[in-house]
Amino acid sequence: MSDIFVGRQPIFDSKMQVFAYELLFRAEAGPLESTIKDGDSATSQIILNTFVNLGLEKIVGQHKAFLKLSRKFLSDPELLVAPPDRIVLEVLQDVEPEDNIIAALQSFKQQGYSIALDNFIDPNDFEPFIELTDIVKLDVLNKEPEELAAHAERFRPYNVKLLAEKIETYDQFESMKELGFDYFQGYFFAKPTLIEGKSITPNQLNLLKLVATINNPEVEVEELSNIISTDVSLSHKVLKFINSPLSGLRTEVDSIQQAVVLVGLKTIKNWIMLMALAHGSNKPQELSTMALIRARCCELMAHQCDLPKPEGFFTVGLFSVLDAMMDRPLEEVLAELPLASESKTALLDHTGLFGEALSSTLSMERNDFGLTGFADLNLIQLSDIYHDAIHWADERVNQL
Repeated sequence: MSDIFVGRQPIFDSKMQVFAYELLFRAEAGPLESTIKDGDSATSQIILNTFVNLGLEKIVGQHKAFLKLSRKFLSDPELLVAPPDRIVLEVLQDVEPEDNIIAALQSFKQQGYSIALDNFIDPNDFEPFIELTDIVKLDVLNKEPEELAAHAERFRPYNVKLLAEKIETYDQFESMKELGFDYFQGYFFAKPTLIEGKSITPNQLNLLKLVATINNPEVEVEELSNIISTDVSLSHKVLKFINSPLSGLRTEVDSIQQAVVLVGLKTIKNWIMLMALAHGSNKPQELSTMALIRARCCELMAHQCDLPKPEGFFTVGLFSVLDAMMDRPLEEVLAELPLASESKTALLDHTGLFGEALSSTLSMERNDFGLTGFADLNLIQLSDIYHDAIHWADERVNQL
């Protein structure tokens, strides 16, 4: 379990209404500034925390989000997994107009993203990018009015909006409006604020195995979903991601294999690479092993009884430890996952077929076989299933 943070600073229009929020990397609570040692990791962390762990709505509501991209993300558009209509991608001043960068920006534009240039002043710097640009951000702090007027005039022939950043006084705000700026940001309006939350962290060994697997061109859907299913934290994040606006799906998904099939290998691969850039691990392996035993036991019961959706039984068993994984009440965690109602009821109340399978598994876990029962399975069958589940879970843990 780890604390997560995303900084944000509002961007206003000329009527002082919020237009968007700029997302800022924050490694910890406390100082508003965080030193970025690894731009790729910082960008990955912001994307994951915003769109999966915390949720875009919690951070920016219905507004747009400005997101600075590291060179890796700029040069490989397929890595970015975010809703194009909600995002403005920022190109930093030190980015050179190389052919692959220009091609990437063209791809982003075709997908529907807006593009912002951050503090490009010299025409030689912004000319290669300008046809692809929607917004130009200019730092107005400690700049003379004549200098700012010249910068604004330089961009006037282009079809772009101007954003004045680092505004610290009302007079600056009024001056920038007179110069024709469209958007405004700075301490005069609001300092950056910190949005906090908690995130379950995937096992690093699982992530490494996933990275190796997704780079195999012959990887199959079943193989990939099997690996994801062996880690409760990965499974939780995948389902949360799949059921978020990022995936573009309009149907609820409550099993890993269904998620991989519906979204496609390509999208899942890109998302896993994003996770690999951002995450480490912090929970004991024993908890994950217990989750695997419960998941496999529930699934084997379903198979033994020829019940439909055995993968749903697996998910219920796997997610039965989410409260321990996330140090939060299970009901609160499940509220973030649009699981089928029968799955949520099974986890919270142990009712329905899913719930009965979980209850039986928990009884066996406590060595309370006298209270165990599921469908028409007898005690010997249940005992065999439970020991098979232990053996299966141990094997998976050893493989990883």
